[in-house]
Amino acid sequence: MAIELSIIVVHYNSAAEIGACLESIAAHPPHCRYEIIIVDNASPEPPPGDVIDRIPEARVITVTENRGFGAGNNAGVREAKGEYLFLLNPDTLIIDDSINKMLEFLKKRDEIGALTCFQYDEDQKTLQTFFFGDFQTLTPLIFKRGFKPRIDLSREYVPAEMVTGAALMIKTDVYQKIGGFDEKFFMYFEDDDLCRRLVEAGYQNAVLTAARIVHLGGKSAKSTRQKKLYYYASQNRYWQKHNGAIPTLIMRLLRWPYKLRQTR
Repeated sequence: MAIELSIIVVHYNSAAEIGACLESIAAHPPHCRYEIIIVDNASPEPPPGDVIDRIPEARVITVTENRGFGAGNNAGVREAKGEYLFLLNPDTLIIDDSINKMLEFLKKRDEIGALTCFQYDEDQKTLQTFFFGDFQTLTPLIFKRGFKPRIDLSREYVPAEMVTGAALMIKTDVYQKIGGFDEKFFMYFEDDDLCRRLVEAGYQNAVLTAARIVHLGGKSAKSTRQKKLYYYASQNRYWQKHNGAIPTLIMRLLRWPYKLRQTR
C-alpha cells in the first residue's frame, strides 16, 4: 500500500518539544499509511532518539547547514513519498482526530491549496490569533486595522488569503508545482509567500474549523530580539517581492518607530 501522507517536522533546538509532538501524532494517527520525516536542520542538539525509536513511521534525515525553516521543509519534501504533505512545527500537539479531518477535507476539495486548522494555547481553550489572515498591504498598516479576518465558527471552513506554516497540509504535486517554500526567507513570511503564490496560481487557502492543534510557541530563535530581526528582514523581502519598491519604502517608514523600540 502506497504512503498517502507525509508529515514533515523540522527540528532545530526543539528537543524539549518535538518528543511530545511526535507522541501526539502517534496517539492520534491518520487513518491511512503515513510517514513522519524529522529534518535535523543542523541542530546543536539531536532529536530525541528514544521517542523516534518507538514510532515505526518516523525517520530522521540530516542536513549539514541550517538554511532556515523553509529550506528544512523543502529538504523533507524531497524525501517524502506521500500524495499529501503535512508540514508541522515541532512545538505543536495534535488534538483528537484533527490530521484525519484535514486529510479527508483536502481530498474532496481540489480548489484548496494550503489548509490549516484552529490553533490553541496549551490550555486548549484560548484560541490564538495570527495563524491565518489577509496578505499584508499598505491599507491596514496606514489605518491600523491589522491583518486578521473574522472567524465564523458556523462554517465548515474559513477562506483565508494566508495560513500559517506551523500546521499546513497541501497536496504534494501542488507544493512542487509552485516550487515549495522560497528558501530566501530564513524565518518568517515563508508561509505568507507560499500562500500568495498559491492564490496567484488559482487556489484558495483555508482553515478547517473542526480540526485543532496546540501551538506552544517558537523555540528556534535564541531571543525575542533575534526573532524580531528575523521577522523584519523577512518582511522586507516579502514586501519587495510582492508589493514593490515604493510600498515597501512606505511600510518601512511606518514601521520604523516600532522596530527601533523592539530591537534595542
